[in-house]
Amino acid sequence: MTKMARTVLPFKLAATEEPMTAHAGLVLQGEFIRGLGFHRWLEQEMPKPGSKRGYTAVQHVLPFILMLTGGGRSLEDLRMIHGDRGLRQLLQLNALPGTDAAGDWLRRTGDGPGLAGLDRVNRRVIAQRLRKLERRNHTLDIDATQIIAEKRDAAWTYKGERGYMPMVGAPGRGRSRDS
Repeated sequence: MTKMARTVLPFKLAATEEPMTAHAGLVLQGEFIRGLGFHRWLEQEMPKPGSKRGYTAVQHVLPFILMLTGGGRSLEDLRMIHGDRGLRQLLQLNALPGTDAAGDWLRRTGDGPGLAGLDRVNRRVIAQRLRKLERRNHTLDIDATQIIAEKRDAAWTYKGERGYMPMVGAPGRGRSRDS
């Protein structure tokens, strides 16, 4: 490590050969997911790979979560995770599927028992979070969210663009009766 000249502000700069990440916030997300038990739940609830060389559900799902949390909107945005050596090293993401393999996995998961497994994992995450809250009544705000797509089966949205309009639920900002 070589030292550079002192700057005007009270910090020092130094060169390093260590991998760095521009997505440090995603490290916290990855650590939270691991601490939650998400990896274990995916291993329990999801079908195993069809071959010994196949990627596990954890190796597919974690990059999706990180990519979506980081603002990604398409399978191609998984390249952000692939290209970030520092992030991958910190989260111990040694083997990641490519975008084609990820798309194939999503199609298989949606057509088979994988979707039910993801539903069970989702229910576990929600149940664990609700147990930690002191309130018993909650407001859920439901709204459609536009996802622009160029797929053949994409429909025209009310915003005049081709894509999908899935329903998204988020905790409401209103006060419940017992708060």
